Amino acid sequence: QVLAQAFSRGPAGILTSLPNMVKALGVALVAAASFHGAAAFEIVSITPNLRRSAAAGASGDRFMPQQEPGLFAGSSAPTGLGLAGAVAAAAAVLGATLRRASRRPVVGGNWKCNPEKLSDLDGLIENINKCDVSKCDVYVCPSPLHVTYCVDKVTNGAAVCPQNCNFKGCGAYTGEMSVEQMKDLKIEWCLIGHSERREYFSESDELLATKLKYILDAGMKCVFCIGEKLPEREKGLEATMAVCITQLEQVKGMLDPEKVVIAYEPVWAIGTGVTATAEQAQETHAEIRKWIAANVSEECAAGIRIQYGGSANAKNAPELSACPDIDGFLVGGASLKPEFVEIVAAISAAK
Repeated sequence: QVLAQAFSRGPAGILTSLPNMVKALGVALVAAASFHGAAAFEIVSITPNLRRSAAAGASGDRFMPQQEPGLFAGSSAPTGLGLAGAVAAAAAVLGATLRRASRRPVVGGNWKCNPEKLSDLDGLIENINKCDVSKCDVYVCPSPLHVTYCVDKVTNGAAVCPQNCNFKGCGAYTGEMSVEQMKDLKIEWCLIGHSERREYFSESDELLATKLKYILDAGMKCVFCIGEKLPEREKGLEATMAVCITQLEQVKGMLDPEKVVIAYEPVWAIGTGVTATAEQAQETHAEIRKWIAANVSEECAAGIRIQYGGSANAKNAPELSACPDIDGFLVGGASLKPEFVEIVAAISAAK
């Protein structure tokens, strides 16, 4: 079934389905070997999610976590079910690795309500055009008045991504933009859910879920922002994740890795010059991915890109880029400076 679905989508389908094909092979071997009733063994030093994946074709507690390093525990090499289980575990590891490798870095520049003068816009666009997009997706979010100008001037393959849209379409919606208008300008991406929209314009989780559905139904892609404020962060990771989960809960069924990028932006680090440590950022990104694995699917969790959006700059980008669950940046103030090019280069080199 996995093979049939992959080949029906052509070469691109085969490539993107490769991790699932490998995983299916391992599970099939487990099922076949189980008929032989051979000795079991214990797999160690793999993540809980991968243990669950490996155990999909086996029974009971044959796959047990251990403290000691190494792949196998016990005195003899595995045979029968043990050997097939090893293949399943290896397939799960390989599948997850391939999905991680398929997460192309993505960096966005959010210009917010800047610049004040149109004459200053060409310099900002020049910075975007200097970015090497061969190894990293790049997008820029101009002020609404500047979107059309940027569409004509950004020429290096970077995407122009409006900072907001309405939830309904064209019509009697004063002060709003529709995705139909965006598509007419050949725009493919829209950003929603930024903390400033949530706070200053009272955009609720319910409204943002409606907007996301509207964007995806129209065939566009979305950068969806989430993040906690300082009081939650000061209470620890559990309180931080409670906020992020609340913001994701109503859109979890729409989290398609090919169409949605999550931008995690700790609100307390936006525009303050204060940045989460690499450890804090990685820990939160990993927990978000873990929640998606448990509440959407492991495939979605492994494939969806999660950006860090808290005062990223040229100085901290290399360290943040080295974190395995950080797939890019949503850059604010630094996107108005030449260093934006360096941020793109940093994550391109790291990934």
